[in-house]
Amino acid sequence: MDNIKPSTKIWISNLLNGNYIKQLGEFEPNYVQVKDEQIFKINIVATIINKFQSEDNNYVALTIDDNSGIIRIKSWAEDAKKIIKFNIGDHILVIAKPKEYNNELYLAPSVIKLVEDPNLELMYKAEIFKKYGKPETITLKETIQQTEEIKQEKVENVNESARQDILNFIEKNSNSDGIKIDFIIQNSKLNEAETEKIIQELLKEGELFQPKPTFIKIIG
Repeated sequence: MDNIKPSTKIWISNLLNGNYIKQLGEFEPNYVQVKDEQIFKINIVATIINKFQSEDNNYVALTIDDNSGIIRIKSWAEDAKKIIKFNIGDHILVIAKPKEYNNELYLAPSVIKLVEDPNLELMYKAEIFKKYGKPETITLKETIQQTEEIKQEKVENVNESARQDILNFIEKNSNSDGIKIDFIIQNSKLNEAETEKIIQELLKEGELFQPKPTFIKIIG
């Protein structure tokens, strides 16, 4: 249902300074609370300053900067292959959902395209300035954290790929009741403890919910 939510043009710094809100309902997507505004989707024009891709090209992360702050775009599987063509230095427009993992706010993109007309970027930033004013300040602590997150990309890729594998499996094998947790564990590439841990993380993060005992479903 969140596909009908409009995208919001906003500074990256404003987004990072907001509060990520996790909802529990099946059709209630998570969002970022920025002052009195709920941000379900964002529309950002920025420059790619860092790129990471796994050896099998099934995971790609692009770090982007709009001169107010930096944030990462993350994609897996087929979605990763759609953004692998973008490189450091590219100016891009991205429409994405904000998500959170390990206390890091990141973007799950639905649209990414090159911005080839510099006037478009100027018009875009003028529109945001009119609505939000100057970009909010990012604290030194947040800047250090963002830098460390980039350095840890290879380490995170292992766990995030496993999480995405589980989410993909749930999506492909769910029915109207969802899917039994035991069935996921039996078919997981991970051991039982690791699979259960990831499922519990996804439940806490609001990616999954339990429609009834022993069953889980993807939210949204």
